[in-house]
Amino acid sequence: MKKIILIILLISSVSVASAVHVVSFPSSNSELLELLDSELSQRHIYTDLRSHKIDSVKDLFAADSTRTVELYCELGRLHEGLNCDSAIVYYTAGFEMARKACDVVSAQRFLIHRASVLRKLGATADAVRDLEYVRSKGLKDENCVLFYEVERDFFMTLAETFWGTEMSKNYRRNGLIYAKRHLALLPPDSTASQLCQSLIYFGEGKPAMFLASLRELADSINVSDAEYPMAMTCLGGHCLELGYYDDAVRYLSMAALSEIYRGERQGTGLIRLGSALYKKKDYERAYNYLTIALEDALKSSSKLNCMMISEALMPVSLDIRSYNNRKLMLLTGFVVSLIVAVLLFGHLYMSKRRRVHEIELVKRQLAAANLSKDTYISEFINLCSTYMENLEDFNRMCRRKITAGQTDDLLKFIKDGKVLDGQRKKFEDMFDDSFLSIYPSFIKDLNKLLAPDKQVSTVAPNVLSNELRVLAFTRLGVNDTVQIARFLGVSLNTIYTYRNKLRNKAIARDSFDSDVMKIGAIE
Repeated sequence: MKKIILIILLISSVSVASAVHVVSFPSSNSELLELLDSELSQRHIYTDLRSHKIDSVKDLFAADSTRTVELYCELGRLHEGLNCDSAIVYYTAGFEMARKACDVVSAQRFLIHRASVLRKLGATADAVRDLEYVRSKGLKDENCVLFYEVERDFFMTLAETFWGTEMSKNYRRNGLIYAKRHLALLPPDSTASQLCQSLIYFGEGKPAMFLASLRELADSINVSDAEYPMAMTCLGGHCLELGYYDDAVRYLSMAALSEIYRGERQGTGLIRLGSALYKKKDYERAYNYLTIALEDALKSSSKLNCMMISEALMPVSLDIRSYNNRKLMLLTGFVVSLIVAVLLFGHLYMSKRRRVHEIELVKRQLAAANLSKDTYISEFINLCSTYMENLEDFNRMCRRKITAGQTDDLLKFIKDGKVLDGQRKKFEDMFDDSFLSIYPSFIKDLNKLLAPDKQVSTVAPNVLSNELRVLAFTRLGVNDTVQIARFLGVSLNTIYTYRNKLRNKAIARDSFDSDVMKIGAIE
């Protein structure tokens, strides 16, 4: 029976002013579970509706600045069912605003609500601090009902935590005090007062009266009542403790459905239902419901729900191991995957981002290389065309000179070498321009291979020296020294001198040639 207290306390502080349609639940448990399966598959619809209500409340901030404090409180209550961290943010903001406005009543109310949420997060010390602050400043009459309810739940939660010890008895005694104070302020014959009286019976150690009062309440309460999820969860949980598993499945199914219709992620009906189905050996549904509850608990940041789920999952996993090894593997895989996903999500996300960036970089390099290739081919065709045109001009001139008997002038023109020098200059200009468009960072990358005090530079923009052209030919795969010398119009010794001079400047002389070949390579 001790588990029933935790169920009560985890739900009791959740109260959302949202309409729930009156529904008629099926009479049989099988039909009820089928309905629950269907609603669970589309539970996001109801949480989306709650989110839309939150957005609507936010829109009211600009429309009505006089209700800011009230709207902060409403946003906090709406967020309690979706995410504890967000609820604390709004309650804290509301407290600060009310405090600055000297609105003591509202400031106390925000702290009381925040303490209730902090309890769900397991931040007991922070919750105690808020409640003590309210008590030290003098509890306002308008906040007594809420304060006594939160204090009742707080002490009963501690009693459950330290169950079986003397401390548990003391906490339980304090919880009963606040439960009775709470009951005294509630309207007679209301569902809230009936539920509070049931809790008092349980706290006083009267399980029979506790069960009878809950059954009586279940016959009269409507699914649209705010206390409905809590009442059904208490009743179902108590039936589970007594071994009335069919009744437990029914009441807890109705509690879970009412939580879904309210867009709640912090209810415990589904968790307890998973335990009840486990007792009835419906392992597949028990596992499914508990994993869904775990997903909601993680989204809502409810650490107490996570603790309950962990405790409920343990016997299920043990029985699945003996009953069906395959299902055990699925369960273990899910839990491990979930833990790994939580711990490594950021790392995996950043790795993916880096990989995408690398792919985009390679794409840009390939595009640039393709463009450079087209440019280089075009320049090569232009060079060939120019050579052909110049050769035709030279042939015409030779034919004219020979025909005119001006062989001496022709010989003098050829010996002068201006034609060859001019063609070589055109070749060098076109080679430099084409090579640097294919490898625009060639000089920068080359300097990374050289000692800091032996850096090189171009004689002018897009113009290479003969020394650098030797390396450029090497990078293009032209290793024939005779051919390079002929292209550049220098001797073989000069080529060897250029190569040795650059190699002596390198940081790693032995690997210098292979390092040069890696410049501009797409990896």
